Amino acid sequence: MNPKEQEMKALFTNLLKIWKLEERVTGIDLGFGKFQFNFKMEEDLEAVVKQQPFHFDYWMLSLARSCSGSESLESRLSLGTVPTFESIGRAMGRIIAVDLDQNRVQVVIDAFKELCFETNVDFKGGEFYDGKEVAVSLRYEKLFGYCKLCASLCHKEELCPLQLKNSKRSQKRRRETRDGNGG
Repeated sequence: MNPKEQEMKALFTNLLKIWKLEERVTGIDLGFGKFQFNFKMEEDLEAVVKQQPFHFDYWMLSLARSCSGSESLESRLSLGTVPTFESIGRAMGRIIAVDLDQNRVQVVIDAFKELCFETNVDFKGGEFYDGKEVAVSLRYEKLFGYCKLCASLCHKEELCPLQLKNSKRSQKRRRETRDGNGG
């Protein structure tokens, strides 16, 4: 998912070894940080998808059926309040499972959109917090290798468009000040 940091050839070789499917799966680099695995057997595909999310070279990557047309990432979110699981899960993406014993919900999210680490929940009925809207922090399991500035899974901070934009603005201000045009 981050081609500047992840070598695709190594990704294919290593994931196939981890999955123990070297003879039954082939991989191809589609460019633009996307790749495709061709599974010979449906059972192999289903077994691999259940193991998500995956990490390679300290970056997350996701698998989605190519016929679905979506770039999704299946991830588990740990949540602190039992009644909020389904409502928060639906707001994040498609719910896969709710685990009340471990206080978490597993959702499929769009891996090309920014991650959400906090959301507001309206506790209607007054059962909790007197019916007020409360900020709830979200914690992703097995999450690392994302941009801390914009919460993207596709690049690191040094290459963040927000960082580059601010850097160009600062350079322009320094030039204006040096040339006598600025404050």
